[in-house]
Amino acid sequence: MRKQGFQKIVTIITIISIVITIISLGFNLILPKYLAYKLNGELGTVSSIGIIGGVDGPTAVYITSQLSPYIFTYIFLLISIAGILYLFFTRKMAK
Repeated sequence: MRKQGFQKIVTIITIISIVITIISLGFNLILPKYLAYKLNGELGTVSSIGIIGGVDGPTAVYITSQLSPYIFTYIFLLISIAGILYLFFTRKMAK
């Protein structure tokens, strides 16, 4: 009975991590590439632009060329894979 409860918890955590992984991939990888394509920009040359300035002073523009790491996406992807493997092997062992 305890094993069934643990398996339900793992199933819920796996489903939540899969959804978070898909959303994170959409916002971090797919959406920027789509917008760069639509706006005719080059994604590899500039990763972010920051403009600092005001009405009474000079304006400074900062451009970065290094992409930020996608550690959040990787963590949830690994959790999803581990949950799927656990559920697959426990179901196979039960048969």
